Amino acid sequence: MFHRLGYPFPTVVLDRVSELKRYEMIKTVKWVSADEPCLSGHFPGNPIMPGVLTLEGIIQSALILLEGSHSRGKVQASLEKIERVRFKRAVLPGDRLDFLVNLTAREENLWRFKGKAQVGDETSAEADLVLRVAVREVGFDL
Repeated sequence: MFHRLGYPFPTVVLDRVSELKRYEMIKTVKWVSADEPCLSGHFPGNPIMPGVLTLEGIIQSALILLEGSHSRGKVQASLEKIERVRFKRAVLPGDRLDFLVNLTAREENLWRFKGKAQVGDETSAEADLVLRVAVREVGFDL
């Protein structure tokens, strides 16, 4: 499913989809290892995962939910808006980062999501997203 994101290596943040309910929610996972390229300079001697990559994990999870909700056709999406971003906990090497994203509304071509990144029971980040979606129906059901 990650190949359908259209992201080249190494920009895919996610490692695994653990649950997906079409038009409802998705749970994904990222295992943060000490040898991640982004950690070498952020910050030397005290590596933490950049907050923008945590936010990117929420966005990519929403894109996979969107793609997984369509059984046919070509889905294109662009990020329209990010609202209410909150960073609450640093993500460190060795952490398992779980992304929980729920579809909260669909208004014509705008899809709204509420996302959360967690390490264990602690919330690392939260954000509300709006994606502009275009679906070109072609072919047959997969």
